[in-house]
Amino acid sequence: MSEFPNVAELVGKWHAARTRTLLARLAGKGPEQAADYWTELRLGTEIAREVLSGRWLAIADLLRLGAVESWAQVGEALAVTETEARDGFHLWVTRQRDLYRRTASVGLTEVDAAELTALSEAVTW
Repeated sequence: MSEFPNVAELVGKWHAARTRTLLARLAGKGPEQAADYWTELRLGTEIAREVLSGRWLAIADLLRLGAVESWAQVGEALAVTETEARDGFHLWVTRQRDLYRRTASVGLTEVDAAELTALSEAVTW
């Protein structure tokens, strides 16, 4: 896999492995398909990680646009509680700021982190 995998490509590979395991199960075969089960599991995990990694960036952009009315709204979109949404976002901001401190090129600068923290704290519960 490349450093930045194409999600559509990952889904295609996952779907192919999933189809093979389903067809093997229907044909009464299984143990010899263990590699496909492992592939399905690995790719499913990678797809989930890729999809979930962008959610905090989307929330940051929504905050900058002034499009977040409440943490309950964010929580509903993420299928978590409003507290989990807010706390998760604050943790992401902290980790991104810390990452920038270590790398000086990747993550959020102090200014960006402060901006997002202020925007997030202005959102109602």
